[in-house]
Amino acid sequence: MQFDREARLLVVAAHPDDEVLGCGGTMAKAIDRGAKVAVCFLGEGISARFPFGEYDSEEFRKQSATRIEGAKMALNYLGVSDITFNFERKACQFDTIPLITLVKEIESHIERLRPTILFTHHLCDVNVDHGITYKAVETACRATGKYNPKEIYTFEIVCSSHWGFQSTFQPNTFVDISDTWEKKLNAWHHYKGENKRFPFPRSDTGLETLSQFRGMAVGLPKVEAFQLVRKIV
Repeated sequence: MQFDREARLLVVAAHPDDEVLGCGGTMAKAIDRGAKVAVCFLGEGISARFPFGEYDSEEFRKQSATRIEGAKMALNYLGVSDITFNFERKACQFDTIPLITLVKEIESHIERLRPTILFTHHLCDVNVDHGITYKAVETACRATGKYNPKEIYTFEIVCSSHWGFQSTFQPNTFVDISDTWEKKLNAWHHYKGENKRFPFPRSDTGLETLSQFRGMAVGLPKVEAFQLVRKIV
């Protein structure tokens, strides 16, 4: 995983905040080294907290606006300017739409951006949208002769990647984020209302504990861990 002015990173995330939780420190590190970073959100992240189908309330609109603003502020803080939203696609309902719809959307971003490195969710994640996002990326990156990123990595999302009865996320690539940890945390804080009190995993202490736990595996203070799923040399 090489970060320089020739590197182009594409992060395909199901919902706003997944990108910061999964690879916020890595994005900051890449941008600091001159790489270009783009983020594509396939859906919104609020509707699952409301009764199914009841998305016309003032509170829903308020929380949706807060989430969009949080994403823009977080990514602007990190230095990401290429951001794509799709807030018509409701959270935890990706299984109700044809996979090809997501595949075509991802293919268009790959063709437009021509990323050298792609980050996305892991297949085995409690959140149904995360697993489907992985399958859509996998399909979009099939070898059909069109442009494909040389490296594809999956990230973990604190909570949903760890709440499964059988977790199969096996990290084999570790990015030292000791120098960009504060940027990751500050970006996360732009998502108002999402940071909870420890021992809830999505807390300052929870995020730091995960980064330190992964770091211990490779002798570093803080890392973000990834599973390399394909690399073309």
